[in-house]
Amino acid sequence: LGGALALMEHVWGAPTVGVAGEEKQRALFVERNLPGCVIVNGQGRRFVNEAAPYSEFVPAMYRDHARTGASVPAWMVFDARFRRNYPCGPIMPASMMPDARIPAAFRDVLVKADTIDALAARIGVDAAGLHDTLRDMARYAATGIDEAFGKGDNAFDTYYGDPRNQPNPCLGPIDEAPFYAVRIDAGDIGTKGGLVTDAHARVLRADGVPIDGLYAIGNTSASMMGASYPGAGSTLGPAMTFGFIAADHLAAPADGAGGRAR
Repeated sequence: LGGALALMEHVWGAPTVGVAGEEKQRALFVERNLPGCVIVNGQGRRFVNEAAPYSEFVPAMYRDHARTGASVPAWMVFDARFRRNYPCGPIMPASMMPDARIPAAFRDVLVKADTIDALAARIGVDAAGLHDTLRDMARYAATGIDEAFGKGDNAFDTYYGDPRNQPNPCLGPIDEAPFYAVRIDAGDIGTKGGLVTDAHARVLRADGVPIDGLYAIGNTSASMMGASYPGAGSTLGPAMTFGFIAADHLAAPADGAGGRAR
């Protein structure tokens, strides 16, 4: 029918972890904000504020990967202190789920080693770069200021941080053995791409002319949010709104030109 498409290169992105035997990845929404973890590329370097909104995280992965070729996948690195106190993906804190009690299906999620060098070797990350990054994170944790990416300097970051951890709820040292890593893949919650529509939810051709009788709403249409993500409900809200608009327009009597009179 010739409907135009837009935003086909965009998704509602999220960092994810894979679990053996599960068809779909699991998103990491909260863990990244907590103190005592860092996310690095294959060079052992940070490339983003770990606590950034998930919709911003995946584009940052791809931008850094285009520059370094080392960010897809990335790795979340943490130590025994983080492991003891906080969850990561499907794995509960060690205070509730010690390593020996991790279910078999989840065991491949965690990579564990007694030293940073050994961990770097196991995950294929540059050890020198990782050591440099961890030294920086220790300094940031002591001062409460992430000089590189500003982790923990806004309300969004600290909402999911640990308020007991000061001076910054999102920053902590990574220095207590053993050490752990979790592979981070670029995932998506859904596509932003789809058919181009007008204010009545009618599908448009490339020349901007509506296709008579054809409407698109929700994730079948190109997102009205464009490349941005204002917050939760960014698909549901427009889907309900434009569903109503489309039905209302369909129910309207036709005008003399064959369109819908409003």
